[in-house]
Amino acid sequence: MLLIPIGDEPNDHVRRPIVTYLLIGANLAIYAWLFWRSGGDASRLPELLRPLGYIEDQGRPETILTHMFVHAGWMHVLGNMLFLWIFGDNVESRLGHVGFLAAYLATGVAALFAHVLLGGGPTNEPLVGASGAVSGVQGLYFVACPGARVRLFFWLLYVVRVFLVPARGVMIAWFVLNDILPVLLRGPEDRVAHWAHLGGFGVGLLLMAVLVPWFGRNEPPPRPSLRERYPTRHRTRDW
Repeated sequence: MLLIPIGDEPNDHVRRPIVTYLLIGANLAIYAWLFWRSGGDASRLPELLRPLGYIEDQGRPETILTHMFVHAGWMHVLGNMLFLWIFGDNVESRLGHVGFLAAYLATGVAALFAHVLLGGGPTNEPLVGASGAVSGVQGLYFVACPGARVRLFFWLLYVVRVFLVPARGVMIAWFVLNDILPVLLRGPEDRVAHWAHLGGFGVGLLLMAVLVPWFGRNEPPPRPSLRERYPTRHRTRDW
């Protein structure tokens, strides 16, 4: 079975999401560059990621930012960029280019510290990936776009469907299944940075709640009437 988000409604941003596109391009380009340096050998990626990933006991402050732009595998980077593409444009339209970039980086840094303080602790393994910042974007979207809907692509054997469901419901289900339950059931042995995801999402919620009075919400447009949807069925005759 395959169930993935492929878009959202309304997608009525008034600004071209330049920063969202640049972030996606930068993450994909950096992963391609690292993969090229590895000679196509995925087993060499951890060695190349180590100088750019965040390791608490190394004391390298620049990795607080660089860790957000490197990924451990193609599924890792594509998954993060898919969610950034779906949710980033409407948030950028609300906050503006500079505001969105600042919020993206701020939630990514907050996610890192949430991981260190609540779940990670000192480790020799580098923390890498944009997941914390992307989770922050989801938190921003959750508050700014309360009535938004997400298109989910469903594929099971010969059944292919696209469902339109509330975005908030998708996000809650996602974090419960992928982060909260693993934290409760697997404990610290899980190598996924669940607290970074939850921390980024939580900070995104709080940040956007503070910013809403200045930037407003992104309510979906009203559903069209039957007359608007099927104009040929409601024609009037002129006498």
